[in-house]
Amino acid sequence: MVEKVYKNIYKILIPLPGNPLKSLNSYVIEAENGGRHLLIDTGFNRPECFDVLIEGLRELGISPADTDVFLSHLHSDHAGNAGALQELGARVIMSSKDYHDICTVDWDKRGKWYITEGMREEVCREVLANNPAILFRPRPFDAITVEDGDVLEYGWMKLRCIEVPGHTRGQICLYCEEEKLLFSADHVLFDITPNICSMGPGTNMLGSYLKSLEKIRSLEPETVLPAHRGMGGISLQERIESLLLHHQQRIDETESIVRRQPGQTAYDIAGQMSWAIRSRNWEDFPPGQKWFAMGEALAHLDLLVEEGSIRRVEKNGVFVYSPA
Repeated sequence: MVEKVYKNIYKILIPLPGNPLKSLNSYVIEAENGGRHLLIDTGFNRPECFDVLIEGLRELGISPADTDVFLSHLHSDHAGNAGALQELGARVIMSSKDYHDICTVDWDKRGKWYITEGMREEVCREVLANNPAILFRPRPFDAITVEDGDVLEYGWMKLRCIEVPGHTRGQICLYCEEEKLLFSADHVLFDITPNICSMGPGTNMLGSYLKSLEKIRSLEPETVLPAHRGMGGISLQERIESLLLHHQQRIDETESIVRRQPGQTAYDIAGQMSWAIRSRNWEDFPPGQKWFAMGEALAHLDLLVEEGSIRRVEKNGVFVYSPA
């Protein structure tokens, strides 16, 4: 499905089968006077996504060979078809940090880390065997890398790269100041809350995310194009305020759980946090959702450890958390 969303910008709605996100908003900036087109994000590396993407480009009369592909970040629902498009002649662009991370990710190492944080081995094995991020990741590809502040020009638009670490280390939003238009990627979503997961002890991804929200607070775009769902009928500033409040509540909840019962693992703590998932209890959570919940719990624990509110201590090969 192709929809014109702004002047020469079109949205291709790419299905994400079996995923709670349901779909990805892939955007196309149509070129003028024979220039190169820009495609923003690609969907999973699976036929259901690739076929819709190619059909959308065909409907617009666009060839991958005449197109640059900008990946807002490394997650497979955004980067999955980068390799396939490059094989058809497209050029791929993404942040240097996320390109490094997508080329060096070690899922086995991440699984072993989650086990030291209390996740049961059988749950970890099941998640790694069925994780869409692994199953539908892109084939290897080369990328032109960009940094915070770089400017890309497509058609009549000048797009400034705004690096917003948090969801990943190097996620980038694109902002056209002249048009007051922002491609907000997964940094700000309006109908759902972006997933903020730890990338390891000391990474403090949540702290980075909160700073990144402040970084774009001063922008006053009249049009915001998120990577999933719609705008929800509110402004960017209103959504930022609600996200800041949400995470402060989650921080308070996490700290309260640690203080109420010191010496628990991150896995135990995650099981006591509030989640918008239909499940009778923590044990009945789908393994994939446990993985995301675990990552989010760890992100909140990382922030509290860095602030000095709680401490992380190894006990018999597993890490536990207690008030500082």
